Amino acid sequence: MKRFLAAIGSFLLRALLRCVGVLPRGCLCALSNALAFLAGSVVGYRRKVVMGNLRKAFPEKEEKALRSIAAASYRNFFDTVLSILRIRYASRRRVMRSVAYKNLSMMQQLYSKGKDGVLLAGHYSCWEYIGTVQPSIGHQTVAAYQPTAFAPLERVVTEARSRFGAQMAVLKDVFRVLLAHQAKGELTMTLMVSDQSPAEGACSHWVRLLGQPTPVLVGPERIAQKLNSAVMYLRITCPRRLCYEYELVMLSENAALEEPMAITKRFYAALEEDIRRAPQAWMWTHRRWKHQALYTGEVTLE
Repeated sequence: MKRFLAAIGSFLLRALLRCVGVLPRGCLCALSNALAFLAGSVVGYRRKVVMGNLRKAFPEKEEKALRSIAAASYRNFFDTVLSILRIRYASRRRVMRSVAYKNLSMMQQLYSKGKDGVLLAGHYSCWEYIGTVQPSIGHQTVAAYQPTAFAPLERVVTEARSRFGAQMAVLKDVFRVLLAHQAKGELTMTLMVSDQSPAEGACSHWVRLLGQPTPVLVGPERIAQKLNSAVMYLRITCPRRLCYEYELVMLSENAALEEPMAITKRFYAALEEDIRRAPQAWMWTHRRWKHQALYTGEVTLE
């Protein structure tokens, strides 16, 4: 009986998500606004975390300005969530009209040189459309991800990200997956969302982000170095709601030739530039500096 009820629940959830995903853009914007108001102003979802992060990052701003950024960040969060449903369920034509690539030739040039690529993004704006690049490049796109506990929703997310041909790889297995492609002579373009906070026991590398000592993960850099990959940053702008423009910024043409932490520092410098330009697009609900007390000051921050 439990399995039957779970199956019915999963079916109804996916039917609801499908209905939402095919809504016109204007309706999705209105729904996003409503969900943002509910989460930010009524429920107060992680409100203290959001405001605490903003006060640390922008001590020069007045409280009213910070509240305005917070409200817009909730809308950005739900725009991203609804974009996943749009990618999964809307027509391919509507999906492709929602994303534009500014300099896709950078990936194509890497392919002509026989180079793998690693594409680093932050939890900034909506990176979910990157899977749509697959039909336009020679590389096999690989998207690294962390599994979630809620299986029905995870299936929708992975189906959206792989719909245009991208291969999904669990983060802990991504290096093994890339080695398998390399052994077969297949070039890969790997997307990693790389501004996660490390576990408490893994805070051994630090940068300064928005004026704050910030522990960082160096796994993406090390993977790129081991594979002799080029590394790019995914710069995202939003010309209008639920529509995105992707620009590729070269961080290193060969990661293996770089000093340790060089690529990671360039990534965070590019990310900070974007955050300062449009702070509402970063996900402030994450506890960005929860391990800050572990910083001893022994590492020079840049």
